[in-house]
Amino acid sequence: MFGLSWGQIGIIVLIGVFVLGPERIPTVIAGAVTTLGRIRTFAAGAQADTVGQLGPEIAELRRQLAELQSLPGLAELRELHPKHAPSTITPADPGLPSPGSDAVPGPTRAGSSEGTGT
Repeated sequence: MFGLSWGQIGIIVLIGVFVLGPERIPTVIAGAVTTLGRIRTFAAGAQADTVGQLGPEIAELRRQLAELQSLPGLAELRELHPKHAPSTITPADPGLPSPGSDAVPGPTRAGSSEGTGT
């Protein structure tokens, strides 16, 4: 909890007991329980309000998503995802540079000085 070990939590509890004293501990615990109950009630009410206001829109989005997932050809589209691409690609065309080279493939222009040494 909050990156604290059980020993550290125990020390914090002991310090709290000494600071508050035995007569105030029950009052603090009752107040903490009441506050937690109010927070839970507030959170549940906020969740119910949100679901009540956005419920129809969420239902429509779920329906549309189900329709999209049932489309034919979806499996082929999933195969095109970059995660499914091979990790190493070797050129099939001998005119293409090998992987890792800095050469940029492209057509050579007629009359260019590439490869002529001039």
